[in-house]
Amino acid sequence: MYSLMQILFAVMSGYVLWVVVTKLWRYNALYQTVRNFANPAPVHWFWGHLNATFMTDMRPLINMSDTEVYRMHHNTKWAITWLGFLALIQANHPDSAKAVLKLSDHKPTGPGHLYNILTSFLGEGLINSNGAKWKRNRKMLTPAFHFDILRPYVRIYNEAADITLEKIARLMKESPKSIDITDVLNLATLDVILRCALSYQGRIQEQEKHPYATAVYRIGLLMIRRLMYPWHFLSWTLYMMSDDGKEYKRHLDYVHGFADDIIAKRRKAVADDPSLLDGKHRLDFLDILMTARDESGVGLTDQEIRDEVDTFMFAGNDTTSTALKWAIYNLGKYPDEQTKVYHEVCDVMGDRPTVEWEDLGKLQKLTLFMKESMRLFPPVTITSRVLSEPLQLDGVYFPTGTSVSVNFFYLHRHPDIYPDHSVFRPERFLPENMEDRDPYAFLPFSAGLRFRIMLDEDHEVIPLYELTFRSKNGIHIRFDER
Repeated sequence: MYSLMQILFAVMSGYVLWVVVTKLWRYNALYQTVRNFANPAPVHWFWGHLNATFMTDMRPLINMSDTEVYRMHHNTKWAITWLGFLALIQANHPDSAKAVLKLSDHKPTGPGHLYNILTSFLGEGLINSNGAKWKRNRKMLTPAFHFDILRPYVRIYNEAADITLEKIARLMKESPKSIDITDVLNLATLDVILRCALSYQGRIQEQEKHPYATAVYRIGLLMIRRLMYPWHFLSWTLYMMSDDGKEYKRHLDYVHGFADDIIAKRRKAVADDPSLLDGKHRLDFLDILMTARDESGVGLTDQEIRDEVDTFMFAGNDTTSTALKWAIYNLGKYPDEQTKVYHEVCDVMGDRPTVEWEDLGKLQKLTLFMKESMRLFPPVTITSRVLSEPLQLDGVYFPTGTSVSVNFFYLHRHPDIYPDHSVFRPERFLPENMEDRDPYAFLPFSAGLRFRIMLDEDHEVIPLYELTFRSKNGIHIRFDER
């Protein structure tokens, strides 16, 4: 006769064995599926790709020969990166990107998923939220992006650009060889987003560095570093016990406090002068957040407002500054293209010292240039979904619950779509050259002083794959006044 303890032990052992065997079987099935996907580097048995060079220096991928890229990606629609034993499955082709992005499935925010590391930073803003909440908040925020709201911001763009150009001129006098444009553009875009979206007048660009810009930069760096250590990635508690976790929490508290302070000051200003919201004044993004109501007449909570402010400041500042840095880098690298853009701007603006709203639609060469720059250096690196139902594409099958992503860097350099992927050619975005190209082949996410832009030939840029596509060692540019 078996004792009660023996029966309980047998039941528990059977349950554990069933769970372990099931997970191992599923893991093996996943491995068999992904083993022939495009693979950027040899895989370590334990670390996967976490100790691969491209995780901290993208040059090996960017400088791959056309033959190597063709061999890696030709006839593939998926790529794989191993974060230890975690498989990061990535669409690298328009067909697979379309299959992922057309899903209404949730973003992977649970433990062990990429979006989880964003939750402590951005909460449940539009980047991280899912389902009904995402739809509700997106609908409430849509008025913030109407042309009538955006049009008056051109004046702020011009003012911020003038300050930036004057700052560049001063820095070039101090360092004639070249300057690192990283901090300059970080402050410029932060100045614009704070003034346009939050009516914040902090004279941002008069500072050498701003603690918010520094905090966001460090947060991005620490998030990626967290991925390097599976025990930190999987456990918030263990991460908070580490030096990196403590630094991350310190920057996080500052960023959240900065947003809370802006919201509180705006609430007080509106309470003291309700006419600020009576339609006679321009409503900014924060005003719309505070006054928006859903179909039931319910507004956003204080936490939801903070989440959206954090999300908008990160997305509006970091991605924009990233796009501008690489655009200036490419203007210096390709002087013939810079000349085309310069002459177009001169033709459109004439003798006017500032850009007007109507000018933006006339700058066709600049538009083509920016698209090509963002093709090669996409500001946003990746986006992910968790499958709520099985996904099958060209014989590849992913079961429900699989986390799948779109890698914009791979997508924009796929040799089957862009045979000359490494060539900087803005003309590829002319309408006649895009007729046969899938819309999902390109998924990335502008008076005063005039300068000729040149690269510092003694400074080799090291691209870094983070939340946005950054340079590890800055971007050094020489500006010669025209």
